[in-house]
Amino acid sequence: MTPKKGFTKTTKAAIYAAYGIEYKSGKILAPLYGWINPLLINGNAKLGKGVYTWSMLPTNEMISYFEDGIKKQEMGTCPCTCRDEETGEKTCYACGGCYLFNSTKLSLARKTILARVYMDFVKRAIIAQIKASHIHICRIHAAGDFFNAAYIEMWRDICRACPECLFWSYTKNRDAESAFDGIENCNIVKSLIPGRGKNYGKAGYIISLYYALKAAGKSVYICRCGIDKNQHCTNCRHCAESEFVLFLEHGTSYKPEEDPLFPAFVALVESQQEDAEKAA
Repeated sequence: MTPKKGFTKTTKAAIYAAYGIEYKSGKILAPLYGWINPLLINGNAKLGKGVYTWSMLPTNEMISYFEDGIKKQEMGTCPCTCRDEETGEKTCYACGGCYLFNSTKLSLARKTILARVYMDFVKRAIIAQIKASHIHICRIHAAGDFFNAAYIEMWRDICRACPECLFWSYTKNRDAESAFDGIENCNIVKSLIPGRGKNYGKAGYIISLYYALKAAGKSVYICRCGIDKNQHCTNCRHCAESEFVLFLEHGTSYKPEEDPLFPAFVALVESQQEDAEKAA
């Protein structure tokens, strides 16, 4: 997929104003929360700078908030069923690590509330930020998932409004898997692979899954982050182009370097890289 060029040269405040969003000194004025940072975050240790992300609470826990002095509640965005079949440990990386920091949880809760209660504001604010900050690539959901049909449609609208930006996301929501078909600048990677399970796991599982998908004629790629800590999304486009992307389990008690199948996993990842370079 190739995003189309078309950014407008004007002030950020003017661009935000065109979408009905107040912008001042790097902040936007949001319902409930007042002046906050723009909604998309620029990169992290894995993604690299220049790749923007949108995230919400990945769990289905209830979130409390106050509106006009009245206490209300909304839910997170995912049933959070990803667990190790043997130990029962949560294997969703968005339920551990930095996602346990109070500041991160508060930020994700705020965005979850805004998306559920003020969806039109979120849509306008994200489109304005992409236009104003000249964002070329955006990952939908570093944490969280598509939680209902209206929210899916919100992202469809954003993608269509921003042909200059390339979007990608992973989902366990079957309704979202094909919802973006025909939108050239958005790729939805299946996190649940029909008849086979999730798209991440330990070395042996990923090896067998890779060969099974290849044998079925599918477009599949194993993320190099499992063996190369210097690999960032800024210099890789496979998640934005492949039908299936597989990941070595991370953020759990699993230690791949102690797995006897890890060397075979590394060899497979390196061989697919060589094949990709030859094809190029």
